[in-house]
Amino acid sequence: MNRRNTRGLNMADFRRNVMPVLYTLLAAMLSSFNGSAAAAGNVVLMISDNQSWFDVGCYGNTVVQTPNIDRLAAKGVKFESAFATTASCGPSRAVIYSGLLTHRNGQYAHPHREHNQEIRPDVTTVFEMLKDNGYRTALIGKDHVRPLEKYPIDFKPKARSRNVIEMAAAADRFMAEAEKPFFLVMSFGDPHPVSIDGRGWGIPSPQNGYTPVQYNPQNVETPGFLPNTADVREGIAGYYQQITRMDFGVGRVLQSLEQQGLIDDTLVIFTADHGTSEPGAMGTHYEPGVRVPFVVYCPGLQRRGITNSALVAFTDITPTILDWTATQFDDYQLHGRSILPILETPHPEGWDHALLSHVGHDVFAYYPMRTLRGQRYKLIWNVNYRSEYPLPIDTIQRRTWMNARKGETQMLGARSIEAFLHRPQLELYDLQDDPWEVKNLASNPTFSSVLNESVAELVERLEAQRDPWLRKYHPLRAGQ
Repeated sequence: MNRRNTRGLNMADFRRNVMPVLYTLLAAMLSSFNGSAAAAGNVVLMISDNQSWFDVGCYGNTVVQTPNIDRLAAKGVKFESAFATTASCGPSRAVIYSGLLTHRNGQYAHPHREHNQEIRPDVTTVFEMLKDNGYRTALIGKDHVRPLEKYPIDFKPKARSRNVIEMAAAADRFMAEAEKPFFLVMSFGDPHPVSIDGRGWGIPSPQNGYTPVQYNPQNVETPGFLPNTADVREGIAGYYQQITRMDFGVGRVLQSLEQQGLIDDTLVIFTADHGTSEPGAMGTHYEPGVRVPFVVYCPGLQRRGITNSALVAFTDITPTILDWTATQFDDYQLHGRSILPILETPHPEGWDHALLSHVGHDVFAYYPMRTLRGQRYKLIWNVNYRSEYPLPIDTIQRRTWMNARKGETQMLGARSIEAFLHRPQLELYDLQDDPWEVKNLASNPTFSSVLNESVAELVERLEAQRDPWLRKYHPLRAGQ
């Protein structure tokens, strides 16, 4: 519209002819700022292997060096309460890639060797959904899911998951050759322990292009769920070494996105498949096992460097990717929802609970749990509570556990070994006053209303999802 016509408009004409156009433009701008994307938006999902949320610099750890994850958080959004729904590598990845909790997607434990677990035939993975939408897919590093026919992957090179230089080079090739919009999963092998016995963690030798960062065990602060011993601190120092190497790989991928001009078209998510491999974390629903780092970079955001208090879970990853890529999927109801609308809202309403579900780690470590995690209280339902808790093979042979079992105090950090192995049907914790979850309030009359409300909501959600375990068990009935 030229200057002369603008001057000749009266107010009625302005409201009728100009205001609708302005509203349309404003709505489009706001939609962009909220993180919505064109159908051609790329996705890079980066997953570390067994890393608790407090083991990242931007989450408050002053010892471990994670400059690239910290930079991603400064340019994006950091979720302070994000949850793996099961603290077991294979089942956790099945949740990430399906948007369904473990009791529904069918991969109840690990897929490899004797464990032989895999996703159900009637489940559609995010790889299948995106392929139907014209996306090129890639997975570099650890897969740990089966059957691979349910994961149509165009690019799956033989890059070693602990060699971040090799992985980054493969990612660079994939992004340079991708003519279609792409979905790239970078699945790092760090900081999963390199062995079960002895030290367990650490980088034995430098890689071509990367020199390990050394950590002094004396500078390590032991978290409250572990014994404060020299052996544990030595293990954490090696664990930090691997975290920093993984962070270097994250940086290389971000560098490739920037150099190839893709960063402004790409949704980037960084998380860990679950918490650390130490006993008291892996295979449990306690915070060190299921609470993970979760950082999102989304083009078009106006507000960056935000810390978001929403409780998000791995069931939200697939819906978020579908939202970003404008991929339609209506075959059945997923268990999560897209986080894109809340990225710029530090304290969004309606994100106050996360639902977690565990069946087993190894085939010989069956111990189903269902958990409702709120902002303050956490309810854990131990379905098979009459049995002794079976530690995953990764932890039962680890030095931390062996030494704790031989110790005079018979304690695993703040928790007694007896309480760790023999659990009641229901556990209720006030995370505000008891962050390491050692004071079970389930039988305390003062908290009966909290318990009853939590149980009711847990059961309601599981019934809506048709959890097959409810056909035989209930949190308010004695085990069968």
